[in-house]
Amino acid sequence: MLFQFLILTTYILSNTYALNKLVALPLSITSHFEAKNFYRNQSIPFSFLNFTVITNTEHLNPDENELLDSRNASFISYSTEFTSIIGSNPQLLLIKQRKPSKQFAHEGGTYIPETNEVWFSANQLPIQNTDISSINLITNQIDLLNIYPSIITPNGIHYFEGYVYVCSQGNKTIPAAIYAVNPTTHISKLIVNSWFGYRLNSPNDVTFSTKIAGKKFMWFTDPPIAYMQDFTNPPQYHSTVFRYDMLTSELRPVITDLITPNGIAFNQKETVLYVTDSLPDNDIGIVYAYDLNEYGLPINRRVFSVSSFGYPDGIRVDKHDRVWIAEGDGINVRDRYGTLLGVIVGYGLCASGVISNFGLVKNTVIILAQESLWRLELTTDIL
Repeated sequence: MLFQFLILTTYILSNTYALNKLVALPLSITSHFEAKNFYRNQSIPFSFLNFTVITNTEHLNPDENELLDSRNASFISYSTEFTSIIGSNPQLLLIKQRKPSKQFAHEGGTYIPETNEVWFSANQLPIQNTDISSINLITNQIDLLNIYPSIITPNGIHYFEGYVYVCSQGNKTIPAAIYAVNPTTHISKLIVNSWFGYRLNSPNDVTFSTKIAGKKFMWFTDPPIAYMQDFTNPPQYHSTVFRYDMLTSELRPVITDLITPNGIAFNQKETVLYVTDSLPDNDIGIVYAYDLNEYGLPINRRVFSVSSFGYPDGIRVDKHDRVWIAEGDGINVRDRYGTLLGVIVGYGLCASGVISNFGLVKNTVIILAQESLWRLELTTDIL
């Protein structure tokens, strides 16, 4: 297994550009092999699975050849639907790249219509920062924004009705919070930082609803990730998904039984809520789906998908209710029933291969690949 890990690490570190290669695999390859002896290490993605009885490639079975070919792919398609979305010749465009120690593109990925930009936040562990950047979708210029007052360790970002809402993980002095930022003046204002005097843990991602119970709600995940990273004091309550009433300012815990709730999103009709659980027990990364009752409360929890590698983080839903999820091997695209359609592969896009988040704008995907930022144009509008 150490040999497999070394091969994978060498591949990741040496492949500093996207190969733009599309490989189509039958979905059956994920559940059936002709080979009699195969084993997958938990530290490698599916395409790097080894068949231990093979000594040279001429004796490979067809499914083994396909997997070997997919190791050099930037896109793995399990369906004609995914191939039709990205096209037969997809091209990843590198917008900006820094050293792996200078990560700048981690969370956020929200579109700002007033300025035709996508805003995103940095992740420079173990250093805290206040970095929120933008990419102009016409010029591809990236700017570091001067937000005042500044926001400590920004994380998830979401645009809603003229403001950009930013999750702040805070520090041991300044409480974690959610701020609203004017997208043209860059002036920030505090929205929420307390539940009955308890400091928030570290808001991670935020979204909004307007069709539930006739009200406007802000929903956000609040895991203790900042404490796990030694940014803040011990949490005062368990991991929580909160619902904030935009009219009355009522903050209500609505989900309290997840280990590390992270990404959050609704389907188009706002009848289904998706929440990613990033560090659950037994090393299983799960996306849960909930229905919403007439009072705007999540009910009927069920498993929507399970990550085959790493943990799910950022999540978006397109206009056809396909669910796009940043997982350990890249951006996984699933249909509304959870069936995997295809993957935009993370390996080759950054040193770690981990894409924590991304942005969707009409027919454009902005890929936040830690020390790199990539752009992918799709064949059709998905938002």
